[in-house]
Amino acid sequence: MDRAELAGALIDSSPDGLLLVDADGIICVANPVAGKLFGKTQEEFVGSSIDELVPHEYRHSHAQRRADFATAPSSRPMGAGLQLFAQHSSGEMFPVEISLSPCTLEGELFTIATVRDVSERQESASRMAMLQDRERIARDLHDMVIQRLFAAGMSLQAVQAAAQPTIVADRIGATINELDDTIRELRSAIFQLGHHGERRTLSAQITELVHERARHLGFEPTLRLVGDVDSLPDFIADQLVATVTEGLSNIARHADATSADVHVERLTDGLSLRISDNGVGIPDEPKRSGGLSNMMWRAVELGGSCTVSPNDPAGTQLLWLVPA
Repeated sequence: MDRAELAGALIDSSPDGLLLVDADGIICVANPVAGKLFGKTQEEFVGSSIDELVPHEYRHSHAQRRADFATAPSSRPMGAGLQLFAQHSSGEMFPVEISLSPCTLEGELFTIATVRDVSERQESASRMAMLQDRERIARDLHDMVIQRLFAAGMSLQAVQAAAQPTIVADRIGATINELDDTIRELRSAIFQLGHHGERRTLSAQITELVHERARHLGFEPTLRLVGDVDSLPDFIADQLVATVTEGLSNIARHADATSADVHVERLTDGLSLRISDNGVGIPDEPKRSGGLSNMMWRAVELGGSCTVSPNDPAGTQLLWLVPA
């Protein structure tokens, strides 16, 4: 293989577009990759002006830029620090990186322009920036907004029993329930924001939820997941997460407990959730409103049941059973 054949093979095998341009801006040689980038055949390239590859709004100044380069030619990136675009034969513009290298052939100055399409790189960078922003928003919502809402609910819960007249206590209870609903909606949004649209397993959601609730309880509940929990249908999984949230919130507000267990088990024909604690127990006539009512309603909607009973030797046990 002679030197000309070797040079031709190197040009054709380059992963970037290569253009050999004379002092007047006329393209003399173009490799196959350049043809793919700009939607032209090599025959269409040869004899055409390099200015035709520049977007219309920048063509008027490109001739002067070429002249400036010719007065002080050197190997360098084109438009250092600028975002460059090239124009496809279809009129579509795409981001590029361009390097210029002067060369002299038979006493005449030429420029080798190396063109690289950086669309994928910029898309990846933009996506990474977006995901980082989404993670920041999710973190702020979790660490600031939800914690403040939960603290507000706890404060209202503390004064509800002493509120007079009864209508005031009822209004406070309704506000507490609304705060709980808001927290659940925010948590759902956080799951979506913080995990980039990827489907998170149900077991991961419950594990994170139990760990997060430890800050309000003052201890880490024991969590047991038995069976193929992650294959539960979404409509059951959503209600399960909401019920675990409600059950642990009730312990934090009412139980004065020092330990709790969360047991989720996928049964042959259903799902069992048992939440137990060692707190002060339930009153003789527990209220059938608020959090307890919500958990019972969710179970009934799914064709199941929800019961609350004393735990042995102390505390309360919630048993939530639904078909699945």
